[in-house]
Amino acid sequence: MTSDDQEAQGTVEPSVRLADVEAALGLFAEGIAGRYLHIRSNQEFATNSRLKLDVEFTGQNNDTLFLPESLLTDSPSAYRVLVMEQIGMRECDTLGFRMTTALARLPQLAAFHSPSPDTGPRVGDYRLLFDSFSAPALAEDLFLLFEDTRIQSHLLHHYPGLAKHLTAHHAHLLNSQVPSDLIARAKRWRLGEPLSLANGSVEQSLFSALQEHGDSALSVYDSVAALCQHYPSVLSCYALEQSEYHKRDESLVDWLNREQRVEEWEEELEEINEQLNQSMAMDTATGEEKEAVFGDAGDGSQRQIDIEIKELKEERDTLKRRVDMERSAVVHALGTAQGDARSFRYDEWDYLNRTYLRAWCRVFEQSLSNDSEEDIAPLKAVIRAYQNTVQRQLEQIRPTGLERIRRVQDGDELDLNAVIEARQDIRAGQSPNERVYSRKERVQRDVSAIFLVDLSASTDDPIHPPEPKDWSNYEEDEADTRGGWYASFDDIEEEPEEPGRKIIDLEREAMVVMAAALEALGDSYGIYGFSGYSKDNVELFVAKEPDDAFSQSTLKNIAAMSPKGSTRMGPAIRHASQKLMNTGSAMKVLMVISDGFPQDCDYGPVRGNHDYGVEDTARALQESQQKGIETFCMTVDKSGHDYLKRMCPDERYMIIEEMEDLPNQLTKVYTALTGK
Repeated sequence: MTSDDQEAQGTVEPSVRLADVEAALGLFAEGIAGRYLHIRSNQEFATNSRLKLDVEFTGQNNDTLFLPESLLTDSPSAYRVLVMEQIGMRECDTLGFRMTTALARLPQLAAFHSPSPDTGPRVGDYRLLFDSFSAPALAEDLFLLFEDTRIQSHLLHHYPGLAKHLTAHHAHLLNSQVPSDLIARAKRWRLGEPLSLANGSVEQSLFSALQEHGDSALSVYDSVAALCQHYPSVLSCYALEQSEYHKRDESLVDWLNREQRVEEWEEELEEINEQLNQSMAMDTATGEEKEAVFGDAGDGSQRQIDIEIKELKEERDTLKRRVDMERSAVVHALGTAQGDARSFRYDEWDYLNRTYLRAWCRVFEQSLSNDSEEDIAPLKAVIRAYQNTVQRQLEQIRPTGLERIRRVQDGDELDLNAVIEARQDIRAGQSPNERVYSRKERVQRDVSAIFLVDLSASTDDPIHPPEPKDWSNYEEDEADTRGGWYASFDDIEEEPEEPGRKIIDLEREAMVVMAAALEALGDSYGIYGFSGYSKDNVELFVAKEPDDAFSQSTLKNIAAMSPKGSTRMGPAIRHASQKLMNTGSAMKVLMVISDGFPQDCDYGPVRGNHDYGVEDTARALQESQQKGIETFCMTVDKSGHDYLKRMCPDERYMIIEEMEDLPNQLTKVYTALTGK
């Protein structure tokens, strides 16, 4: 029973929500695993619907742990237990299972396995294992029963502090109703439930085997051996036609195994490429070779090194195709890996129901890839063209120099007002204030700014749409229409058009101009692009963090900004606001540069109704202002007044009529916001 069901019945048990512990749980998982792991709700496990691969309770992929959205317990440590169980699967090398190794180590497995000539190299090793048995789904559950017992024993041995949390969590799970199914009852034995006197010989044998397995099992192949030993007796307890095991489902552990196997294939591919490079280097001409004579290499046969190079190339190409196909299949099954991104969840304002949707959106913060040697020469030219003008405008808000600070304990002059007050206190019999000096101090601006740049697909549009073709001078009488009316157009040669500047080009230019000017001013600033698709995949791309210095890498990052997906502004603004709050600066400024209204595939209950996105964005801006952040929105959408006046307070937005004015107007707005 979920917490929602209990609320409907009026009986609410203590519960812990994942959203409340997600941040701390992420740090815990990173500390144990030694790398960052995304902590996500099992409701976010989006896979190919045709596979019917489901995560009912917990699951994982290469960089993510999927956990229940809430647990009916009063102890947050239950989530740590679930995290450890998932990490334990990798620590125990459960996913390193290989069928060829199992057949070589376990002769008893050969009695169940019948090789099929139609089996391809991409079939999963666990799929081969489970299909060796008459009821693959039952074989999988029985195998996982033994393997989970081994993992649990490993965790207790290597993490003794986990024992009390594990015991408490298992005690909570044992409060559920006792099932009649043998495998389900055996899972309870693993949780610590004693064997009932009413159990038969099969149950007693399985119970003893689990106890022994936890004490002695060393590898995943020991769990496979236990599967082979106990499968016949367990199978005898099931009428397959009437049980849930009569059909074969997709296996999560098999897909995880295939995901890890792809990584091994990629390493093998790198080794082949190294061998190929070495062979080709050995065959490179040195300039001292003699002219080849026919028959020197075996009467015209190919040299051995040429044969080796040819074989290596064929092997490389075959493996490359297999890796590409398997990687695509794994992505469809388990979802796209997020690489080095970090994820955060934020609420969303549902204006229809006048409430916040708790932890509704997920933001992935990731670096912009500048490995492709983006051409930064045009951006440098823009800096040279605009920098002087922009800097002159920003000079107006630069501190003028020194300011006299009064009422300090040490200084270069007496503060006469403070001295007079001190004398009055002495005459009145009170202790005087000793801060009677003044001194000059250099005034420092304490400003942090974030520029949030829209990277939606529409920023790929040209600044000036192309003019329609003029066909008024086309002589219809001269056309040969025997091949159809359109055939006469085949011989018309159109002059190639030079690609015009796009909105994204102007956004990049505005950012490099501001970056170069703010470096001279000394303000702290960050530059981020945002896009994404759906509430579970809002992307925030880091071009520059507030603490980073302006460098060639910054220019490359800005040059790497490119059109992406949709424009879900609310969570991007909330994340940028949180980053500003973390700076601790006295003045905080958030500027959003966009080319249109907020929209996404699921931004509201009705796709195409933009009111929901506008209201959520307006609420996100209000939240920022309540935190003391100065906000401003700029758009190049000439029809933007209709929604901006709903999103932003008066004088807190601007519509850029002429696209080329963006850098200049951006500077003016920044000066007005920070020059107070």
